[in-house]
Amino acid sequence: MAILSSIPVLNCHSIEETLAFYQQILQFVIVNKREDNNELQWVHIMNGDITMMLQTVDRKTSEPRPDQNSNINIYFFVNNINDMHHYIKAKYNLVSELIDTDYHMQEFSVTDPEGNTVTVGQKT
Repeated sequence: MAILSSIPVLNCHSIEETLAFYQQILQFVIVNKREDNNELQWVHIMNGDITMMLQTVDRKTSEPRPDQNSNINIYFFVNNINDMHHYIKAKYNLVSELIDTDYHMQEFSVTDPEGNTVTVGQKT
């Protein structure tokens, strides 16, 4: 059971502006993206070995939760999702169930003490 890598995921109310900033100011390039009705929903960007993901959130429907002080999601890739889920659940009972996603990952989430969502996933 080992953590293999991590990718920060930033929630964006204006994903196009945020993407432009990272591309123009910090010279990130697009690795992959997902659109819905010609609107950018998610983008994976990279500069050298540094990689990030941006995902859009709707201003009208994304009310801040009282327990969520941050805008950051942290995604960890692991080599044994079942062992990691069992380990974290035994140490910290407030963990979601394992789910299979439509983007070919099996994952679960937990909220850190600062209110950040930490998601752990393994490719299926």
